Amino acid sequence: MKDHYYLTTLLIFFLVVFSSSLHAQPFYFSGQVVDGQNQEPLAFATIVFNQNQQWAVMTDIDGHFNYYASQPITAVSSSFIGYTTVTATVSATEKNIRIAMQPSTEKLQELIIPLSENPAHRIMKEVLANKAKNNPEKIAAFQYTSYNKMVMDIKSQNSDDTIKLKELFKGGNLFLMESVTERKFLAPDWNEEVVKATRVSGLKNPTFAALATDLQPFSFYDDNIKLFDLYYLNPISKGSLSKYKFVLEDSWSQGSDTIHLISYKPLANKNFEGLQGVLYINTNTYAIQNVIATPFEKGKMDIKIQQQYVFLDNTYWFPQQLNYTVTMLASPSVTQNIVMEGKSYIDGVQFDVPLQKRDFGRITVRMDENASQQDSAFWNRHRVLPLQTAEIQTYMFLDSIGHKYKFDQVLNGLDKFSTGKIGFKYVDLDITKMLIYNEFEGFRLGLGAYTNEDVFKNLSFGGFIGYGLKDYRWKYGFEGIYKISPIDDFTIGAKYQNNLVEVGNHGFEYSDRLFGGWRGILAYRMDKIEESSVTANFRMLLYGRWRLSLSNSKISPLYDFDQEGGSFRPYTNTQFSVNFRYAYKEKLVNTGKRNVSMGTVYPVIHLSYYRGLDGLLDGSLKYNKFEAAVEQSFFVKNLGKSTYRLEGGYIDSPLPYGLLFTGEGSYDKDLPYLITNTFQTMRPYEFLSDTYVSVFTSHEFGSLLFKTGKFQPQIALHNNLSWGNLTKSTSYLLMPYRQKDQVFMETGLQLGNLISMNYLNIGSLGLGIGVFYRYGPTAYPGLNDNVALKLAFNFSVK
Repeated sequence: MKDHYYLTTLLIFFLVVFSSSLHAQPFYFSGQVVDGQNQEPLAFATIVFNQNQQWAVMTDIDGHFNYYASQPITAVSSSFIGYTTVTATVSATEKNIRIAMQPSTEKLQELIIPLSENPAHRIMKEVLANKAKNNPEKIAAFQYTSYNKMVMDIKSQNSDDTIKLKELFKGGNLFLMESVTERKFLAPDWNEEVVKATRVSGLKNPTFAALATDLQPFSFYDDNIKLFDLYYLNPISKGSLSKYKFVLEDSWSQGSDTIHLISYKPLANKNFEGLQGVLYINTNTYAIQNVIATPFEKGKMDIKIQQQYVFLDNTYWFPQQLNYTVTMLASPSVTQNIVMEGKSYIDGVQFDVPLQKRDFGRITVRMDENASQQDSAFWNRHRVLPLQTAEIQTYMFLDSIGHKYKFDQVLNGLDKFSTGKIGFKYVDLDITKMLIYNEFEGFRLGLGAYTNEDVFKNLSFGGFIGYGLKDYRWKYGFEGIYKISPIDDFTIGAKYQNNLVEVGNHGFEYSDRLFGGWRGILAYRMDKIEESSVTANFRMLLYGRWRLSLSNSKISPLYDFDQEGGSFRPYTNTQFSVNFRYAYKEKLVNTGKRNVSMGTVYPVIHLSYYRGLDGLLDGSLKYNKFEAAVEQSFFVKNLGKSTYRLEGGYIDSPLPYGLLFTGEGSYDKDLPYLITNTFQTMRPYEFLSDTYVSVFTSHEFGSLLFKTGKFQPQIALHNNLSWGNLTKSTSYLLMPYRQKDQVFMETGLQLGNLISMNYLNIGSLGLGIGVFYRYGPTAYPGLNDNVALKLAFNFSVK
């Protein structure tokens, strides 16, 4: 009996507990909110249940929401700025609802209140005060996994066109790309991202996927938000209260916290690159919980970013979902727009992981060797939402088309074209050798060809030949290059060339200045060289890039030293050189085939050393030659972009004319183009030096100083200085020369974008003019000789 009593009591206890838990089970409700016109998801819409502001949630980036209530759900209200509020009555059996909201035709009534009483300002001051605390990239260390998807489509205002486009792509989209990446971060700015998986419609081996990882910022806390080629002032930055108009649109409770919905846009008559959108501020440390932002002034392309943050480990606010939409407003036409929609879902976040600097390599973003080989089970584990029917059809249709028309080969060809080559079976043609222009040769017609990976994977042989239509001379050369380690850019090579070198450019940045940029077209004083060389290129010291070379050159000057036609004698120079470039925190993206530099915000240092080896291979010169440079570009909030370059050089022994420092001028009446890092009012070979220091500075205000409507001139200021001396080489010089032992000075005003022309409906080509004035002790007596007018070009998506 006693045992029976205990069993009965225990049974009653479990029945009571189980019954209580059944009564305590919450009522679950979910749904999605979409735009009633285009059926696109509405992110961050406010959902209120049973008309109770205490029962409120927000939709995520996909427009989805879910809620657990202690009572049955009978009514669901959805509100969003710019849309008419929708309230729907639901039955007790309904568990899911789809709400279509219609854009409001009524203009929002703005409450006019004194600035000192604006409640939004009080909230924004708290946001600014907690900015560093809430910035996820101020966390000591973290790592996470993200699933990313980008869909490209053409959206038409004409329903008939939409149907035709769907028929053309068999019900699929124009393009679809997915990736899974793992990122690790160590404060203040150590980053590494590995693309673990990637899939691109129509391609089997999409090497470019690593380049498409940062079309929007990871967080919304930087003072300036960079979108495409423009920097926008963040509404969450110091001084923003005097730049932006903030309006507190709504507030509601979320647990023990309050969510404040604040809209923002630039204040009237404030001239800056601004954003507009909404902020959802959580009173838990006054952090961003959601944000929507888009440029206030639209260009040829528009972009909207949406970000959602979540409070993790009861300590950190961290991005959970990131979304961007890029719309080409006039491509292919005004009524048909190419739209790219990208979404990132962040998961598996870990904080304070035991990371150290040595855990990070020089490659910031790289492709896992198996990234394109992952199976469907892998993708199903990482996809947040299953692929839609149209997305499945996109893969099926474009994969079949890609196989038929060999899209992978086309992509490989485009990759080679970006490096100056046209790929064929076994051979790549070098585009840079086909047509060259400079003042000495006129047009040089030529051909360059190199064996490619279809012959040897890491070994290439090739050469070039060209003929100058003005100097009537052939130039030619051949070389072999072996890639020891592509990930380290480690190559060795041997080369022979019978070519031309501009005086003053035998060393520092020779190839870039002569045949790789605008300055090269002005060259008219040349040395003919017959040169053999061996070279090694590699990366070392994490952010350092090295080039070691040993060369033997027979040099014949092609210029006279007097009006009687006296010419210089040929000479032989054997030279060992070391070139070093150090770009701290340079972002390198490895595509699987090569490293692509995305630049750095830190100064870039160049160091070069050249040693003349007399007696070796008939070399007749003994010298030490040093050159160094440091350069940087950076954006200053509310002021624009500043750029500087400081360079200098020193030679310790007498040298022939062509090996000295000259050629830094770019003044030419027939070719009046603005060429950066040159002196605009200085004649090409006006000065000669064996010691020099030069400073180039510029500041681009953009349209921050002046704009009216579509006329938005880009204003820039330039200031350039140089000093030089010549003390050791007078015994070699039989021709007149001038020293700049007194400081050369020039200043300039550049007005860009005076004329703006549409470029393929994706951006604008701008034409402007620069006016430069030479002053100081090296100035000419006549005003006209000190003034240079230069044409300038620019491109912008705005």
